[in-house]
Amino acid sequence: MSWALLAVTILATLALALASSVQLLYLESQRLRTRDLASLAFFKAMVEEKIGLETEQGALSFSLLKHATLAVLGVLVLADFLTRPLTVLVFMEACFMSVLLTLVAGYGIPQIFYRRSSGRWLVPIVPLLRALALAMKPATAVFLFFYSLMDIADEKQGTEEAATPAENIEALIEAGTEEGLIHEEDRKLIQSVVEFGDKVVREVMTPRPNIVAIPVDATLEELRQIVINEQYSRIPVYEGTIDQIIGFVHVRDMFELGEDERRRRTVRELMRPIRFVPESKPVNDLMREMQQDNTHMVIVVDEYGNTAGLATMEDLVEVILGEIRDEHEPDSDVKEDGSGGYIVSGNFDVARLADLFEFRPQEDIESTTVGGLVTEWLGRVPRAGESVERDGLHIDVLASDELRVEQVRMRRTQAVAHE
Repeated sequence: MSWALLAVTILATLALALASSVQLLYLESQRLRTRDLASLAFFKAMVEEKIGLETEQGALSFSLLKHATLAVLGVLVLADFLTRPLTVLVFMEACFMSVLLTLVAGYGIPQIFYRRSSGRWLVPIVPLLRALALAMKPATAVFLFFYSLMDIADEKQGTEEAATPAENIEALIEAGTEEGLIHEEDRKLIQSVVEFGDKVVREVMTPRPNIVAIPVDATLEELRQIVINEQYSRIPVYEGTIDQIIGFVHVRDMFELGEDERRRRTVRELMRPIRFVPESKPVNDLMREMQQDNTHMVIVVDEYGNTAGLATMEDLVEVILGEIRDEHEPDSDVKEDGSGGYIVSGNFDVARLADLFEFRPQEDIESTTVGGLVTEWLGRVPRAGESVERDGLHIDVLASDELRVEQVRMRRTQAVAHE
């Protein structure tokens, strides 16, 4: 190799190392990596800002420069190869030099400088970098023009499939998880917060059949027995039927009374007003209003004004944090049956089936409970002993009455289990 060819090769190698180093810093500044944020902030403030290119443009410019220098190096190695006798040894030497220069200058040196200095060594040569970026500006403009044409074509073809804000947040969560920014438990919590905004009250309320209420003309002794048996601090009060809820009583008001006064007074005298909300109300709006009004329980009504259920602040919080159990509640509402299945109540939340069976319904479903799901699939309220198999689940009805399913046994179907 002549001295002139050697000098040009060394210069091209240095240019490759420089372009690769700057490109690496631009690319890393686009990623969600917490451990490098402080050092990359120096690069963005002291180097990127002075070069005068946006992050995406800078990464593209120095990527093009990197590939241009790679092409020059390839030509130089080929030129040296053609000036020598065409033997296998010379060919292998040329291949080895090409790979060595590419790995060392294109990867090794940039990684070392990035981890040791994060671009601080580039500050003295910022004018050179600005000149190189300016030299690559025509090529960069051409590529950005073609990128914009592709984006326009994609927008025309996929206008109906545009990502929703929730999907964009999901993508950010996945990216953060892959980068190590978000741990698995944090990811689930953030996803719960995102999904919280898409839910309505009907999906989180306690349904009407499960409401524990007391008639307005009941005695405080009857109220005390309900509180002892059910362990609730707030009890709805109805007049006539449960569709006529007129208020609620707080057990604290009862226990603050003396024994004699408790015998004389009635539930009506302790009753407080209660708020009514439609079942279609978004849960995030309801939570905000309940916080503003310092309300802990509301009655949910359907479109006809009948009682559909009740919702508490605890119900809303559980949507985000998962089920919250008091000391008096059983350890689990899910029991393993010993054969890979589970026994659950009819009120078991359908959303929790994803954790137990990776359940993903093939069609949209309206039901929010397992009992409602079985009824929806069969088109009627099943009797005890009936079974249904669909979407990878086999469900046996263990207990039911004329109105609802009370308990079921669930397992994955054999075909799904073997996949």
